[in-house]
Amino acid sequence: MIKFVILGLLTYGQLTGYDIKQIMTRTTSNFMNASFGSIYPALSKLEKQGLISSTKAIENGKYKKIYTINEIGEKVFIQWLEEPIDFMRSYEDILAKVFFYEKLSKEKASKLIEQLIEDINNKISGLEKLEIEVKPVAEYFEISTLHFGIDHLKFMANWYERLLNNLSKK
Repeated sequence: MIKFVILGLLTYGQLTGYDIKQIMTRTTSNFMNASFGSIYPALSKLEKQGLISSTKAIENGKYKKIYTINEIGEKVFIQWLEEPIDFMRSYEDILAKVFFYEKLSKEKASKLIEQLIEDINNKISGLEKLEIEVKPVAEYFEISTLHFGIDHLKFMANWYERLLNNLSKK
C-alpha cells in the first residue's frame, strides 16, 4: 500500500524521501505511517518500475534526491484509485484510497462510495441471516464475534453515508 500512498503524494509535486515521511506523519499517520526504512526502498522500487524519476541536488551542503511522478506513474495511481474498494481489506488499505479521492471527479468518487455502501449493506444482510441460523447452536464467544462483525460493518456503512452526504454538499 505504501507504493500508492507515495505515488499519491507525488501527484502534489516533487518530494524527497524526508518530505514524504514528514507529510505522512502529518496526514496519514492515523492509518499509515511508514518509516524511512520502508519509504526509501519503496521509492527505489517505484523508480526501477519506471513510475517515478529522481534528480540529485545539494542543498545547504546536504545531498538530496528529489522524486517526481511521471505520466505512467500517474496512470497507475489513478487506475488503482478508480478500482472499487474491497471493504473486507484492512481499514488502512481502505483509508489510503479514500484519502486521495480528491484526485477523482466528485461523480466518480460518489459512485465508488455508493458502491462500497451497497456492498457493506449486502454483507450486513448476509451476516444477519447467518446470525438467525447459528444463534441456537453458537457458543457465547462465537456469536459475539459475529455481533462484532455486524456492528463494525454498520459503523462503516454509517461513516461512508456521512462522507457521501457531506460530499454532496460540497
